[in-house]
Amino acid sequence: AEETKARTGIYPDNPEVNFNYLFGNPAAIGNQREIGIRQTIRLPGYYLSKSAVQQLNFKQKKALADLERRYVLHTARSVFFRLVFLHQKAHFEKLRHNKAEKQVELFTEGFATGEISRLALKQARLHLVGVQTELQSTLSDIKVQTQHLVQLNGGISIDNLAFEYPAEWLIPDLEVVLAKLDKNNPHLGMARLNIRQTEEKIRHQHMANLPSISAGYHSESILGQTLQGFQVGLTIPLWQNNNMLRHARIQYEWAKANYSQQESEMIARVSGMYHELIALRAGYLQMKAVLEKEHDLPGNLELLRNCHISFTEYLVGAELIREARSQFLQTEYEFFILLSKLKSLL
Repeated sequence: AEETKARTGIYPDNPEVNFNYLFGNPAAIGNQREIGIRQTIRLPGYYLSKSAVQQLNFKQKKALADLERRYVLHTARSVFFRLVFLHQKAHFEKLRHNKAEKQVELFTEGFATGEISRLALKQARLHLVGVQTELQSTLSDIKVQTQHLVQLNGGISIDNLAFEYPAEWLIPDLEVVLAKLDKNNPHLGMARLNIRQTEEKIRHQHMANLPSISAGYHSESILGQTLQGFQVGLTIPLWQNNNMLRHARIQYEWAKANYSQQESEMIARVSGMYHELIALRAGYLQMKAVLEKEHDLPGNLELLRNCHISFTEYLVGAELIREARSQFLQTEYEFFILLSKLKSLL
């Protein structure tokens, strides 16, 4: 629609055709007939400059559409990464649930033989209920986020998606990021287009202040005679208001200042995101290296089975592992969300 609109109003005005029939008084004079055809045109540069302004306006609309597309893609990626996070969290909670079930079985056997008190068995069952509740909450959240992603996907099923983070997503060098930012960022692109558009508006306003020419054919019949010929006119912009030209020049200066401001703010914003990504990646990799070597949870269960640690000590250890794993998953999720946001700006 905007592309069609950009091609309107860039042609000369429609020709004017008129017919006059005047009744003579006194009747001896006879009636008078007049026929006229007139076309008014401006200098060719007027239409070219107006077309350039409207084409630049259309390009700004395209940049807005690209900005919206990037926003939708980032939103979809964010929901997808949330699902990756939730699936990983559910996997870990299923492991905890299996351990909690084994723990209840162990305590039930111990209670039957008199080795475990009723209070300890009750605590084990309460711990299992807590783990079950947390797992059910995560599974419910997975259903909600899956439906959200299906809606973002236009209602198309996502059954075949593998919920894993993209291994090929790496943080580029800051110089590369800033170079792409200058070329590809839609905000800066629109600001540059605005400079060009305001510059063209100055040219267009100059052309609008120039005279316009009209030419046509005129025929007049009276007293049995017919007069025919051509007519030429000139519209002189004697009372043209120059404030429009001044306004266009001020808009041009503002557009340049606005671009400089947006460029500085965008560079600062992207640089901050870049350094935050570096910090998140460092913490994420450090926690990943530690957790890959971690085997405390099954060891603690064996220690509990052999009565080498108390149930309270077991719960403390399990809670430490849960917090560490949750922090790792959350940091990993935040890293890819921020990286997706950075990509949406490039």
